[in-house]
Amino acid sequence: MSRRTAPRRRPLPVTATKTGAWVWIGSLAAIVAVAGLAAWFFLPPSPASLRGRAEAAEVAKDWPTALRAWRTINATKLARGRTWLGEARACLGLDLAAQAESALEKASAADPADPEPWRLRLELLRTEGRVVDALRVGWSAYESVDIDAKRSILRALTLALLLLDDASGGMPDDRALARLDRWVAADPNDAEAVVAQHQQVAALPRPGDPDLASWVAVLSKALARNPHRVVVREALVTALVDAGEIDQGRSILAEWPEAERDSRYHRLMGRWDLEYDREPARALASLEAALTDLPHDWRTRTLLARVYQTLGRREAARHEAARVAALRELLDPATLVPRLANDFARPDDPRSQADLAALCARAGLDRLADAWRREAASPTAH
Repeated sequence: MSRRTAPRRRPLPVTATKTGAWVWIGSLAAIVAVAGLAAWFFLPPSPASLRGRAEAAEVAKDWPTALRAWRTINATKLARGRTWLGEARACLGLDLAAQAESALEKASAADPADPEPWRLRLELLRTEGRVVDALRVGWSAYESVDIDAKRSILRALTLALLLLDDASGGMPDDRALARLDRWVAADPNDAEAVVAQHQQVAALPRPGDPDLASWVAVLSKALARNPHRVVVREALVTALVDAGEIDQGRSILAEWPEAERDSRYHRLMGRWDLEYDREPARALASLEAALTDLPHDWRTRTLLARVYQTLGRREAARHEAARVAALRELLDPATLVPRLANDFARPDDPRSQADLAALCARAGLDRLADAWRREAASPTAH
């Protein structure tokens, strides 16, 4: 039996082979492209890319983009003082003051030597009139920053402590009030900004401002959300007194957290002891405690003069009344603002620093006066 020869396969045309190869290459390229797009959409950008995006957005004042980028970085182990500062700046650009304050606290904790987070925080506290907080933050900053940055901290602290009565004295700081209006509009739950806004306009009510009953309701809700907000508790006690709700005000005052009983608490207690409980000896102790940190608070000294008068200490009462008059004259914005502007316009001049020391000393701010004297005497500072 003869073997059959199998038919020979005809080779594929060369053109068909090349076409198949190109199809395969094209498919591979498409897969790579799709994978690249998926990575672009779903994989997080590199830290360098994020930081570049955040910094570019800051330059363009594109605050929402900057905030998203900084927060993405700060949610990782790559968070640093400067990245928290970037987040704070973006928050301020969006008028989110409370969130900015939180980011600034973290910036200073991460890099205490950097003066910029401290300075911005002091500016924020000054806008909100939070002098007790500014005092604490200011001295923490002064002790933390390098020697060549201390003067910028002293400047911010001086402004925060001395320019407090421009609103209540009938001369509202229009820029500060406009800033507070924006902060409250951007975040109605920012209780500190709400309180500061109300205090700015209390002497000159505007159309649409809440009446006293509405204001008490706003503060009550804010305090219920966070009972440790001293600014809110102080404002609520004062509003209740103004509304004639003395017993309710007494209850809110009694619930003041013991660890947070600072000058604000002692000032209210002094008023309570004097005006409602008729206990001038107790009032004296409370008011003296309040003046330990805030010796330039002429309202507290006015109460102290009344206490002395009630106790029959007429000479002490006259002395305190004279001190109140001197402080009100010293802190009158009509004369204080130009004086500070002149001194701060020549920050390296020892005469400016000496004048700031004299001003603080007359106000009773001895520690601040001493710091300015050291600046004036330092040969390396000029």
